[in-house]
Amino acid sequence: MFGGKGKEARREMEAALNEIQINLENNYKDLAIKAKDEAEQRLEELHASGELTGKDYEKMQKRMFEYAARMAGYKSQSGKTV
Repeated sequence: MFGGKGKEARREMEAALNEIQINLENNYKDLAIKAKDEAEQRLEELHASGELTGKDYEKMQKRMFEYAARMAGYKSQSGKTV
């Protein structure tokens, strides 16, 4: 089936980005930082493997940049700054 891997990759990334959004809305800074770090890593893994390419990758990357900008200056309880 065409686009099977890409469709799964998009769903996975949408879920990861949604987790960041929910954590931000609920002001769960530590969870938002953790979710962002994991999503960034997974986005790059999916891109490197070829499962997420072109417009989908650019769209997800743009959203990651937007979240990073919103979280600028956040500090986790362990002292890590985003």
